[in-house]
Amino acid sequence: MEKKNNRRIILIVVILGVLGQIAWGLENSWFNTYTYDVITTETWPIALMNGASALVATLTTFMVGIFSDREGKRKPFIRYGYVIWGFFTAAIILAEVMPNKLAAALTVVIIDCVMTFFGSTAYDACYNAWTTDISDESNRGKITAIVQIAPLVSGVILVGAGAIIDSFGYHTFFIGVGALVSVVGLIVGGWITEGDDLKPDESRNKNIIKDILSAFGKQSRTDNRELFLILSAFCILAIGFQVSYAYEMIYANNYLEVPKTYATLLTAGALPFIVAASFIGGKLVDSDNGAKGLAISPILFFVGAAMHGMSKNIVVIIIARIFLYVGYFLMTVTATAMFKNLTPEDSRGRFEGVRMVFVVLLPMIIGPQIGSFLINHFGLNPILYFVTGVVGLFAYIPLISGKYIRK
Repeated sequence: MEKKNNRRIILIVVILGVLGQIAWGLENSWFNTYTYDVITTETWPIALMNGASALVATLTTFMVGIFSDREGKRKPFIRYGYVIWGFFTAAIILAEVMPNKLAAALTVVIIDCVMTFFGSTAYDACYNAWTTDISDESNRGKITAIVQIAPLVSGVILVGAGAIIDSFGYHTFFIGVGALVSVVGLIVGGWITEGDDLKPDESRNKNIIKDILSAFGKQSRTDNRELFLILSAFCILAIGFQVSYAYEMIYANNYLEVPKTYATLLTAGALPFIVAASFIGGKLVDSDNGAKGLAISPILFFVGAAMHGMSKNIVVIIIARIFLYVGYFLMTVTATAMFKNLTPEDSRGRFEGVRMVFVVLLPMIIGPQIGSFLINHFGLNPILYFVTGVVGLFAYIPLISGKYIRK
């Protein structure tokens, strides 16, 4: 397989990346908003949903990632995972048939977890590992940038989500997106060709739990010290991001008083800058200068979060999100590409699970809980963004330990 110039591969990477991020974007923003608008205005279901789905995503990525490593297959998990993922995206509306608010809230959490199981099977465990399988150190930064820009493209596509919901309701929106994910995933998933180096490995530990734990063992942490430091920095910044991101749409609707139809446009102005930052991050990694991207990310993130908290002016909010999102995505692309270059070749699926612990499980459990605590004790106000920024600065601790900011 030609790794560098295969347009078919790039097309698959783009379509499945954008499609997956449409589904994740819907879950991360609109499942929360749906719960708040339709089910209950209490914030505990949102925090629980984010934490529970993060746990499911991480465990699924580990188990399916290890299994796909052993079997030497990614394609069937990706293709059929997308099909079922789309089905459960639409199924969230079944929460409304429950007899009371508590049952409805718990139903939302359960359906979200089932959706996450299939989404993580297809995307987190196998699609991400597949993009590593079909790239190498000469172009992995570029491929990673494309993958990480997928949320931005999906964000552009979802700009009209608020208007659709305002005009046609949540049911039409969720069913429409779910059908899109299932149908396109089935078609494009069929185009996938497995990576040349991916072979069945019967020598692996048959005990999945031991296989998972060994990835965090002393020997693994010693052998992969740089990998774990990079993931730690990413983890801390992501925790800060999730403090406010889990409630971003609710904050825009209720504190900034921006209708759903226009709330998604607040980030639109940042998109060109985020795309540029993502490709810069990928280029830095491909030229062995990724440390520069790691070093500047937290301060950009902090400036954006602080600006966001200091104003209700829409222009200032847009500028603030440019800084905040550029900082976050520069870290995302740089750290992810460097992580992929450092991943042991025989354990790519397993180490996608390790990555999930740091960039999904911990951030999505800790961040939304901090946000929920702040809202419950201080109300829905800018303290969310001040705390977001301050937490992000702690990413410098592992970066200093790894001497990345001195390179």
